[in-house]
Amino acid sequence: MTEHRRVRSTILAALLLSACGATVAGGSPSPHSFVFPTPSGSAAAVSGPQPGSAVRITVNGAPYQQGVELPLTPTGGPVVVVMTFPFAVDRPSLERWLPMTTAAITWVDGRTVRVAYPETETNISFKAPETRAADGSAVVGQFSVRVAFPATRVIDLFTVAELRAIKTTGVRTAATGYRVNVAGGLTVSPDGRRAVAFDAVGVPSYPAAPSLIDLAARTTAQLAQPPAADGPFAFADWLPDGRLLIVGRSVWIGNGDGTGMRKLADAATALGGLPWSAVPSPSGERVALWAYNADGHVAIVDLRDGAVARVAGPFRRSAADAGVRLAWSRDGALLAGTDSDSEEGPAKARVRIADVAADRTARTIEGGVIGLSAFPTGELVVMRDSGERGAGQRLLGLVVGFDGLEHRRYLGCGWSMSGDARYLMESECGGAGYPGYTLIDLSTGASEGFGAATPFARWLADGRAAFY
Repeated sequence: MTEHRRVRSTILAALLLSACGATVAGGSPSPHSFVFPTPSGSAAAVSGPQPGSAVRITVNGAPYQQGVELPLTPTGGPVVVVMTFPFAVDRPSLERWLPMTTAAITWVDGRTVRVAYPETETNISFKAPETRAADGSAVVGQFSVRVAFPATRVIDLFTVAELRAIKTTGVRTAATGYRVNVAGGLTVSPDGRRAVAFDAVGVPSYPAAPSLIDLAARTTAQLAQPPAADGPFAFADWLPDGRLLIVGRSVWIGNGDGTGMRKLADAATALGGLPWSAVPSPSGERVALWAYNADGHVAIVDLRDGAVARVAGPFRRSAADAGVRLAWSRDGALLAGTDSDSEEGPAKARVRIADVAADRTARTIEGGVIGLSAFPTGELVVMRDSGERGAGQRLLGLVVGFDGLEHRRYLGCGWSMSGDARYLMESECGGAGYPGYTLIDLSTGASEGFGAATPFARWLADGRAAFY
């Protein structure tokens, strides 16, 4: 072999050896490859201003492109952001910009930090205007991380103790929480084990059949019945005996796990229009339905045999875009609902209380009404204009019996009582930032204000509060 050929062979061998040592991002070197060692913790010396792009970022192990929102799909695991800097970092200069409540922050070494968010965190994004080197020789300019879970909702199940701790800890994510794929309406079951997602009246979404979500298993299954064509749906929830009730153009009932759903009655025909309101009686034996129609009647469907009765009312809306609120007495004998002679607004509306069996008006509560609901104590909550004006103006909540007598009153924007009648959740009015609430202990009168990451939805059977 000539000297020229020997040199050429040596060069080719070196090139082949170098190529064998190359790997793609996230991959592993071949067991037969050779990788030149890098001293632990070493990096090319840098000084002076550095661009934000000098920070290498991964989200759940995948490279993150700065300036672009990264969409993720719920898995039940944490969202892990790892940032590697071109120098050893002055940690306080970075940590001041990182979330310090729900996220776990760990420094892997002087240059690399790991931030792990729970998946239920409502805002997994941050921006760092500048990050300095530990020795002051360099600084990285602004960079940001933007992560989102599109078409999802967070369900937080708080104990009362966790609610009380929000104000002092600032942690607005419950120890028990779930992120679920939901685009429309959502109801969590009273036991907190399941949820039903549905195309709700008044909630923009694509028509779809209702789906049942097993929260613990994090699985979602579309129900065989009712079909998407039966929507949009006015109601989807569990009855006291555990059965699932769904009201769209028809009334459907089935097992608590969504199986065996069957059609009980044609709601649209009984009402003369698409149902807007559906409220089961406390016993779960009947459901009252309202739709916009000419005479303001309500349909009562017996959930045992599907028989339909009619209550004349009338229960008429107070504005063209308003519905009618309904509430049952505890024994199911009386049905209260909002009613107005015209569509000129709630100031001229009243509460009409009807004797269901006799199909007659037992009494009315005049004086204007904005909203109506019922407490598990068998009392009504009549919401009226309080007379306050300006930002954060509150409503007057009159707690009255079905006999029309006032028991007490509150100022706020909504009230919900726990099933054991021990606590009252009062929502605040307006304001920026997190939705505000006051938790009132009805036995002592003590109250605690807090802000929640998601809106309050219902009390669970075991005394927890569900926010979603």
